[in-house]
Amino acid sequence: MMRNNTLSTIMKIIAIGTILLTNILHLCANDNIINNKPQFATLSFQEYLNQVGKNNLGYIAEKYNIQIADAEVMSQRVFPDPELSVEAFKNGKSKDELGHGFSFELSYMLELGNKRGARINLAKSQADLERLMVDNFFQELRAEAADAFLDAMMQKELLSVKKSSYEYMRQFSISDSIRFSLGEINETEARQSKLESITLLNEVYNQEAVYKSSLVTLRQFMGKSMNELNMPVGEWGLFRREYTLTDLVNQALLNRVDLLASLKNSEVATNQLKLTRAERKLDLGLLVGYEVNAEVRNEIAPTPAFNAIKAGVSIPLKISNTNKGAVKSAEYAIQKTKAEYQNVELQIQKEVAQAFFGYEAMQKQVRQYNDGLLSDSQKLLDAMVYKYKRGETSILEVLVAQRTYNEIQEQYLEVIKGYGSALIELQKTCGIWDIEL
Repeated sequence: MMRNNTLSTIMKIIAIGTILLTNILHLCANDNIINNKPQFATLSFQEYLNQVGKNNLGYIAEKYNIQIADAEVMSQRVFPDPELSVEAFKNGKSKDELGHGFSFELSYMLELGNKRGARINLAKSQADLERLMVDNFFQELRAEAADAFLDAMMQKELLSVKKSSYEYMRQFSISDSIRFSLGEINETEARQSKLESITLLNEVYNQEAVYKSSLVTLRQFMGKSMNELNMPVGEWGLFRREYTLTDLVNQALLNRVDLLASLKNSEVATNQLKLTRAERKLDLGLLVGYEVNAEVRNEIAPTPAFNAIKAGVSIPLKISNTNKGAVKSAEYAIQKTKAEYQNVELQIQKEVAQAFFGYEAMQKQVRQYNDGLLSDSQKLLDAMVYKYKRGETSILEVLVAQRTYNEIQEQYLEVIKGYGSALIELQKTCGIWDIEL
């Protein structure tokens, strides 16, 4: 009997060793797959934003609009071109009538009413408006790029959480395999923990793909190819700011580029009206010429050779000025820009208030997690594992506690990222920027 017990113990030890070795080899192989990834070069937040400002292709394309507008200002500085006409003619109808001649005429349209100055002023105001629009584009781009950086950081942290959860469940699965060999738990419980570890491993693979995709997005914002990736580095928890809504609204009304652009748009409409009125002023056509006529020899009325100098002025009759449709259209455009400016002011106040309330809400959510939600979920999981090892609860309750813990960890990271995104949105709506990671 004693010999049988000894043999049974030896067989159990061999079985446990075999199970343990099999699990270790299998799980180490999976671990090698997880960790077999290229070492990404690190990328700081400030360096990233600098690269976005220098190399983002969309921003580069937008900046060409400024050069185009400046070139348009240059084109409006030109004066009207003079016109030269040359004419040759023959006098007489028969061979005996040998008279001929030619003439030169130079004409020039003299613009009155400062039309050229009005065109230049309009082009300058349009160029200034284009600069403001490009500045607004960059502020939108900076906010979008910063949010993408936060998303990449979150995906990296989520990958770490999922790896940690998988490692925890892997150790748990090895422990259950040993306990099953010892007869402490049944096969169903051992198989359940093993299946859970495989499920978590699949989540790791999926999260790794999501993380790499977020890194590809960062490369696009930096205007760089995808042949290498950069790992974002920074610190969470630098988002706390103390604001008052009134101060933020006042700052927004001073700093928002789209409000400045709306004001500049009113200036453009005013200059357009000035140009419209200037174009209704009379212009003078100036002409000088020189004519050479050879002698015409005929018996009836011979004509001696002569030269002539011509000069003249032409004045167009502005009958079309009776139609004031263009002037009224320009005047209405000015009224429209004033209404649009007031609407932009109200829109800004609404956006700032909504962004401020959203930021406050995210602050409160972060406080909830920091005040014990994270630690409570860890304590719950540890308590369930302790009871399970003592045989006081089932594996399903342990798995529920594990999943709850994982969900809270992931939700916390999403809330932190949402906190940063709310700060980005708030500062964008106020036209300010002091975010660092």
